[in-house]
Amino acid sequence: MSLPAFALVGVPRAGTTSLYHYLGQHPQVNVSSMKEVNFLAYPGEEAARANTPWLRFPVTTLADYERLFADGGDRVGVDFSASCFRSPVAIERIRRHLPAAGLLIVLRDPVARAYSAYLNQIGKGYERRSPEVALAPGQRAVDNSFYAEPLSRYLDAFGPEAVRVWLFDDLVGRPRETMVEVFGHLGVDPGFGLDLRTVYNRASVSRSWVLARALPGYGTRRALSRVVPERLAPSVRRAWRTLQAQAPPLPQPVAERLRRLYTPDILRVQELLGRDLSSWLEG
Repeated sequence: MSLPAFALVGVPRAGTTSLYHYLGQHPQVNVSSMKEVNFLAYPGEEAARANTPWLRFPVTTLADYERLFADGGDRVGVDFSASCFRSPVAIERIRRHLPAAGLLIVLRDPVARAYSAYLNQIGKGYERRSPEVALAPGQRAVDNSFYAEPLSRYLDAFGPEAVRVWLFDDLVGRPRETMVEVFGHLGVDPGFGLDLRTVYNRASVSRSWVLARALPGYGTRRALSRVVPERLAPSVRRAWRTLQAQAPPLPQPVAERLRRLYTPDILRVQELLGRDLSSWLEG
């Protein structure tokens, strides 16, 4: 069987897209051509439609999952499915299909991650509310930044030897050293020279909130992209990029409110990891 030896299981909006592209440069690593496979988090068609309509499950059978990694040869296969972190079925499915796999997790300051998720929803046309309204308990962008409970479940299920955790701060602040650590964990040449100049999937917004509300949603834009002639696609992408701007900072009152909300969880994560997370507590 051609199954990956490792799986990145979390978390979204924490630098996983950059990590995917960096690992994809290494000649000894086989990341599938499809990111966000989500096979390991697939709960079945009915549950997926009812509980996670925002998630895509492009691979739902073991045979198709194997085919994603079938041409890997001797390369180390790595599945990227950050949705697994909070999935109610992922741990059981990992045990069933990848019982010996090593697991990778990347965590990010929960306030920054929540805001990045909110901006991503704005950009895709899923969200139209202001951060003051949208970034509240019970909202997906906020709730997905609670890490302690799912992290504890993974550590209990697989043990600290199998579950390795890095921080977004590591990937941004010392990218080359962090990638050496990741390569070492994967058992491939840690000295391979990477091109780390590009940061992928950086949060951005329309240059105008009015324009953001007027633009079609993500699903519509994806459908339109499929009918744009291939020769025009680069021009369309360039035009779209000209409409984007670096995201504004999160309003301070919202940031402080979220920081207070996450403090107990951060303290628990700090205990689980045995790592100083004071920068998350202070903001």
